[in-house]
Amino acid sequence: MMKKLLSAIVFMCLFASLMATGAVAENPTPTLLWEFGADSDIEQYMGGHGINAVTWEAEDFYHIFTATGNDPYVSIDLSVPDVNQIWWVKARVLNKSYATAIELFASTNGRSLTGPECTHIDIKPNYDEWQTVITYIPDSNVATVNAYKNVAPLTETYWEGTVDWIRLDPMWRAGDDGSDSGGNMEPGQQIYIDYIAFFPTKEEAEAYVGSAEAAAAAEQAADVPAAETEEVPAAEEPAETPPAPYTADLISLTFATVVFAAGVVYELTKKRK
Repeated sequence: MMKKLLSAIVFMCLFASLMATGAVAENPTPTLLWEFGADSDIEQYMGGHGINAVTWEAEDFYHIFTATGNDPYVSIDLSVPDVNQIWWVKARVLNKSYATAIELFASTNGRSLTGPECTHIDIKPNYDEWQTVITYIPDSNVATVNAYKNVAPLTETYWEGTVDWIRLDPMWRAGDDGSDSGGNMEPGQQIYIDYIAFFPTKEEAEAYVGSAEAAAAAEQAADVPAAETEEVPAAEEPAETPPAPYTADLISLTFATVVFAAGVVYELTKKRK
């Protein structure tokens, strides 16, 4: 009986430590998730409100979008009842094209699309590695419209109320004169998209990990032999420094857990007597 109680105490201490370090934190759930790839059902929601100059092909955990002419786009026909829940967008892409942005147009409050709905997710062109980009839609919407769209200048975001659907322009680049010429893409340019996810807060966007990212991280960790970990020699006379606030909080939490568990052991021992 006593051995089981001691084991429980050890488990509680370890769990408290993991909680304190965030190791068991839950992966945030996006308000709206466009997850691409061979096992995704995203294609049933694509193209209902228009397709232009683009084809796509599902591969593993991503879709390959290929431009067939200028201004490639496809609608993603998923709605959101409150645009405040999708202020932050996170995209993971492998951009093999010369595009400098992914462009989003949102049909809000039942309106047809015009320039003010546009916002850019800036990406690195001709980049051979996966890149993850987080963008705050209200600010990017205002900046994009005022820089490239021939409409009255915006002072506040045009994304408001409900979102009926969003047009995805997977590849965009300004014209040679610096203006918006509808994307300025030539046939054959490609971008791979893993996911585009929308969140109400920056913290959730930063914390989110896609399924392919999680699998890659786990595989990388499994491929690193324990022998490769180098031992760092201890200093001969380590300086005495107070624990950092975060470390102190962890110690306090673990100590409190031990005290509580010890109390449980004491009470159970009394009852046995």
